[in-house]
Amino acid sequence: MSPVSKPKSLKRANRKVILGLLRKSEELSIAELSERSNLSKTTVMKIVNYYVEQGFVIISGKGKSTEEGGKKPTLYQFNTRGGYVYACHVFPEYLYSVITDLDSTILLDYKVEISENEGLTNVISGMVHSFNHLIEQGGIQRGKIIGIAVGAHGITDYMNGKVIFAPHFQSWGENVDLRGMLSQAFDIEVPIYVENQIRFQVFAEKEKGIAKTKKNIIVIEGGSGLVAGIIVKDEIKRGAHSLAGEIGHMILSPDSEEICACGANGCFEAMVTTKRLERMAREGYQSNRSSLIFNGHDPEDITIENIFLASNNGDKLAQDIIDDAAKWYSLGLTNLVLTYDPELIILQGIFVKAGDFFIQKLCERINSASLIHIEKGVSIVYSHFGTEAGVIGGSAYVVSEYFR
Repeated sequence: MSPVSKPKSLKRANRKVILGLLRKSEELSIAELSERSNLSKTTVMKIVNYYVEQGFVIISGKGKSTEEGGKKPTLYQFNTRGGYVYACHVFPEYLYSVITDLDSTILLDYKVEISENEGLTNVISGMVHSFNHLIEQGGIQRGKIIGIAVGAHGITDYMNGKVIFAPHFQSWGENVDLRGMLSQAFDIEVPIYVENQIRFQVFAEKEKGIAKTKKNIIVIEGGSGLVAGIIVKDEIKRGAHSLAGEIGHMILSPDSEEICACGANGCFEAMVTTKRLERMAREGYQSNRSSLIFNGHDPEDITIENIFLASNNGDKLAQDIIDDAAKWYSLGLTNLVLTYDPELIILQGIFVKAGDFFIQKLCERINSASLIHIEKGVSIVYSHFGTEAGVIGGSAYVVSEYFR
């Protein structure tokens, strides 16, 4: 290391420490920052003044005098409105866009409907329109935007900003340079992060959700598809070919007649998709006409929510269907537990509405699975987030990288 780079590295490290303390606290004085950072008050004062000039720290008032009296200390706090993030989650049916502050709190949101397999040009135009609409609505200067996050479906190459393949948007083709196209379309010189949406969703749980104190977590999103976001030792796992987390295509029942969208038989996703569970309910209608699942509904109109509700109210047909889903989930999740050894598994997506019966059956089956003599010590819980998980995680990721 050269004699020039060492002081610069030290300065950056000191700045990071001070800003980290301010981001985690409501208000701190120079003396408190000095004590917590083991840096001199003079050094701390220089760093705080630097961040005040940058707009990331503000003076929040005066503290209490010491018992000996004297001047009240000036208090400083992190300015969550010192910058903003634009984040967009590309859902199959719509674009959900938000502007957040530097604490990843959603300040403004906007939804643009899109068609099934919407063309790439229209999707990018929709994002640009959403961005312009939001900053105009919020009176936000473009120069205050510190970064952009786009959560995409399908296999995504984070390092190169490419969507390798998106099952819901097959008209896009393969290896789409989405980041490059967005850079031209937005015409704004800020970092743009393109990532598989589930990885932003697991980051949301780690930074802003129920996994703040955990280092090893897995988020499972189930519904029409199935995918996992994985964090091991505080690091998002992507894999050598961006395939980490594509658990829906683990083959659990090779002799099954259930054919997955990928063409294989008995994939994890095919066995637990909501379409299969709804079909099982319709097939059981003739011999279970009094089932709470139907409860005045035409069998063709029932949804997974009807099955969830009936299972939690003791309905036999509904509980058999949900127990079948729990069986396949338990096989898949047991494989994940033995592979990644997480502290916490968080369920997102439509199964958050499944209620107590599903998670009870799931835990029972996992606890009776392989290596039962070893205490796995993993908890399975429902997420507190809804559809906002992806944009919150995207925003938190942009902020984390910006200050890193």
